[in-house]
Amino acid sequence: MISSGQPIKILFSYTNLYSTLVFDEVQYSDIIRHIITNSLFTERQIYILYNKSSGRSPPSKISKGAYYRQLKQSEQKVAGVLYSLIILRYLNMIDNESFHTIDVILDNTSHLMEGIKRDMVSQNDSRNVISLVDEIIRKLIYQK
Repeated sequence: MISSGQPIKILFSYTNLYSTLVFDEVQYSDIIRHIITNSLFTERQIYILYNKSSGRSPPSKISKGAYYRQLKQSEQKVAGVLYSLIILRYLNMIDNESFHTIDVILDNTSHLMEGIKRDMVSQNDSRNVISLVDEIIRKLIYQK
């Protein structure tokens, strides 16, 4: 495992099969990497959404057409996740308490990420957080 605070280079291939795009500026902790792995998004999609939300221009090593196509696909996936939450709530598969629990996880994860940026979170703490998030999600899914 990679220790927290260490930059992780993410390699992405794009339309030119012989080329790769390296994103050094995004640092994923073990916690965020675990969340991305278990999400519906790829690291590349997360990077593109992060890039947009940060107000950055498209990376120079990828064509603007490919970047905007992938941005559109990523945004459509976000919309799909939001629609999924709405239907799950409508079907009472997710109740208000579950939304509150998710909100608490988000708040605590955000605070933890700030600690990781300052190298204040140990590998053991990261594993504990991952286990806790996994357990909470399992309980949210199987509570009914």
